[in-house]
Amino acid sequence: MRVTILGSGGGAPSSGRETSCVLVRDRERALILDVGTGARWLLADADLLEGVSHVDVVLTHFHFDHVAGLPYLQLLATRTTIWAPGAWLYGTASADVLASLRTPPISPNDVSDAPVNELHEGTQSIGGFDVRAGAQPRHWEPSVGLRVDDQVAYITDTPYESSSVELARGVRHLLHEAWSISSAPKSADKDATAADAARVARKADVGDLTLIHLNRNVEDFAGFLQDAQVTFDRVAIGEDKMVLT
Repeated sequence: MRVTILGSGGGAPSSGRETSCVLVRDRERALILDVGTGARWLLADADLLEGVSHVDVVLTHFHFDHVAGLPYLQLLATRTTIWAPGAWLYGTASADVLASLRTPPISPNDVSDAPVNELHEGTQSIGGFDVRAGAQPRHWEPSVGLRVDDQVAYITDTPYESSSVELARGVRHLLHEAWSISSAPKSADKDATAADAARVARKADVGDLTLIHLNRNVEDFAGFLQDAQVTFDRVAIGEDKMVLT
């Protein structure tokens, strides 16, 4: 399995980071976890989806930094299916939530006939991968943590949750949000610190931790590494186009 971080930032793009998007490849199979502005790399680098005829897109929630790249999907040479937690977390069909991004005047073409499937709690087979989804109720709006097979867990847009530990237990790679550090002033407990991510990594006994959904207003992330390494030392700062194998 090959995991490529296409968008390591959160909130809005910065000069060096696009927003949330991760590509998971296993030979001809492909998953995209969230489709923020990092999805632009799928258009800029054809090698990322070379040999793939169909890609499944799994959304953790509907905040714009996680869905802004949705209109790009119609420009790909592959067929796509979207999976999202609208019915589960919001009581509204995911196709209805996403309708304005998939039809004119926002989308240049009406692509609303492309499949949108409902993501459910627990494990589903998506694109040949076992994808486990768990609710994260403490963000500004509810979001979903994801686990793909036993290789990677993707946890973003949530403060520390004990359920995140169970979701990530024993995975090779943990990708976890780090919006701030534990010593920073907090206006609301809606996002994770680097120390929160490390706490999940240690308790879940993961192979390594990569910090993602990074704050666009931060330029030097040395303090984030220090905040995490107090608890878990196998940690790296996520970068766009970073590859984990």
